[in-house]
This record gives sequence, C-alpha cells and structure tokens, in this order.
Amino acid sequence: MKTPYTSNTLKDFLLSQPLTVDVEIDDEACGCFPVKCIEFEATVLYLGIHEFSRLSLELSPSGMLIYLNMFLLWTEESLESGNFCVVEKFLDNAVLLLFSKRFGSEDPFLDALRVARWIGEQDTLLFRPDIGIASGTVAAGFAGTARAFTASVFGRPVILAAGCAKMKPGGDLASCITFPAEEWGVRSFDEAFPAFDVQHPDKGRVKQPSTWTLGEVRTVEFPGSGRTSLRDVANFIHWMPKVSADKKAAEWLETIKTKGYFKNKR
Repeated sequence: MKTPYTSNTLKDFLLSQPLTVDVEIDDEACGCFPVKCIEFEATVLYLGIHEFSRLSLELSPSGMLIYLNMFLLWTEESLESGNFCVVEKFLDNAVLLLFSKRFGSEDPFLDALRVARWIGEQDTLLFRPDIGIASGTVAAGFAGTARAFTASVFGRPVILAAGCAKMKPGGDLASCITFPAEEWGVRSFDEAFPAFDVQHPDKGRVKQPSTWTLGEVRTVEFPGSGRTSLRDVANFIHWMPKVSADKKAAEWLETIKTKGYFKNKR
C-alpha cells in the first residue's frame, strides 16, 4: 500500500515519488530533452482570476502584481485543512489545485467542492474567482529547457475545469462552482454542503442552513468536446465589503509611492 503524499508542492511530489516516465529523448529537430512525469488520477480545481484583462488595463503593472499576491494569499487560506497538492504556477491567469488519493484524499471531488465552498463564502474582498472542477488522469511533470525547468500539470481535466469555470450560468450569483454533471453522481446535497454549527445569541448552538443551491443539469457546446452536460452549485449571498481587492491593491501601491519605496528608473 502506497503512503499518501502529504507535501504541498508539485515539485516536491515529483522529486519524492517514483516516476511514470523517466527518459531522455534525442530528437533530430529539437535536440536532447528529458521527460520526467507521474501519471495519476486527480480532481482539478481551477480558480481563474475574474476579469483578468480588465484588471490588467485598469491597474498599473505593479498594482496588478500586488493584486495577484493578495489573491494567492487569500487562496492559500483555504488550503489549511485539505489533502492535495498546490500547483504553484499560473495557467491562463489562474491557480490550479490538485486533489488526489495519492495526496491522502478519500474523495478528491468532495474535497475540491469543500475548498471551493470556502472560497465562495470567504470572499470578503470580492475577488469572485471563476471556479471549475473536473476529474480524470493527469500528468505532473517538468517542462522547460536546459536553462530552467518548472513543474506543471497536463491533461484533459485541466482544460475541462478551465472551460467549466468560463461557462457558469448568468444571473446575480455571488459565487458559482461548475463541473461535469457526472461528477456529482448520487451524492446528497447535505453531504457536499452540510449545515454549519453557529452560536445563536438566544438559542445557543444551532445549525446554519447552507446558502448554496444545486442547479439542474444543463447542456452546453464545449469547444473540442461537443455537447457536454454541466452542473452548478451557486451562492446568492453577496459580500458588501468596505473596499474591493482591486481598489485595495491600488491603495497599497499609492502607499508604497508615498513612502518613497517606488523607484521609477525608466
């Protein structure tokens, strides 16, 4: 029986586990390069930065960097109690989280849902990430040249999760999690989104009903895959923050400039 991997970086996973492929290819056109990867079953949680293009145009480059780091730190808070591996690399302006039995998860899809729920319920700065989930076979491996290699993940679930995130339904949604309909299976909603115990001032500990709603199966035209059945879990309770993340990033940059830490050498 394999011991679950418990670290939280893809690079460490690749360096500490037996590889599925470990060869060097000598291609007459491209030259010599290594192929080192591990194939395994996983659930991919895709967290896309909402309206990344608009933010990049409205914020200064340094302001966008501040925003990005705020987003990453906020996302990291959701990972404290899960068994998974964080992909420390942007793919199409997004963060990918991997959940797998290889990492100790008993139910990878359910663990992904729970992290996505936390993100939807703790969005105090209105990041409003585009959230998609998909499962299947992935390959974690090193990609690059002789100058530098980085760890990344490849496979249909990555593309499918990204596509699901971009195909959420319309409406006044505070947060939405989209995934292939077959992923839900025969789960009960109470299992995936249980009520929380909260302290009531008069009644003591009471159950706080879930603010999420499970949508019906809907069929969409999925690029490269044809007609695909999707399902969504949506939250309609909106946060009313004093300041949004983009405005806060701009404020931090202004503070940096005011204190003399911004040295423009153009």
